[in-house]
Amino acid sequence: MRKQLLSFLIFTTVIFISCKAIILKSYGIKNPDIENEHSIIKNAIKYNVDTTNFVTVSSSNFLKTFKNSEGIPNGAIYDSKGNYIEYRKFDTSCNAGLFDFIPKLKLDTIFKMPLKDKLQTELEKFRSLKGEKIETNLNKGVDFYILLFSSVWTGKLNKDHIQVWEDLARNNKNCKIKIINVNLDLQQYWDEKERDFIISKMGKK
Repeated sequence: MRKQLLSFLIFTTVIFISCKAIILKSYGIKNPDIENEHSIIKNAIKYNVDTTNFVTVSSSNFLKTFKNSEGIPNGAIYDSKGNYIEYRKFDTSCNAGLFDFIPKLKLDTIFKMPLKDKLQTELEKFRSLKGEKIETNLNKGVDFYILLFSSVWTGKLNKDHIQVWEDLARNNKNCKIKIINVNLDLQQYWDEKERDFIISKMGKK
């Protein structure tokens, strides 16, 4: 089952390399495993990813969140009121647009804002690395929020994408950006039956 799951998940990433062996070796992509607070933080430190704002997704909301993330790693941007901002130029665009979009974020820009769930709705789906509910109120003084979707199994992509996007956000002096890292791994704190159900659903192409 895990091998089938890996095969499916590889095609949800941003990698466009024809040879699977090259993907696995050069990017450190591995079979998805059940992760916990320790393993998630350890992986983040390995790739110089900020560990201060990490969340997971509740089991009941995981499949929908995973699908809506449109690939791993990826990001979603919201304004200070929690409205979704579309960074892609086209629906078929990949996550590469984030590299240019994040440095250009500023308050006087008019953004494309399609109707999607507000940030508060998304935050209600998240849990701490221990599985506890998190604060869903927006912070005063924050101009933009960026959810960065990642996983332990995506290996070096966390350094090539998540860590770079974090740096771009920190270096943007035009506004205050808050990063929330959303881990999309299978979680140890989930109920075992719910976890098995999620694995079975994700392994289907």
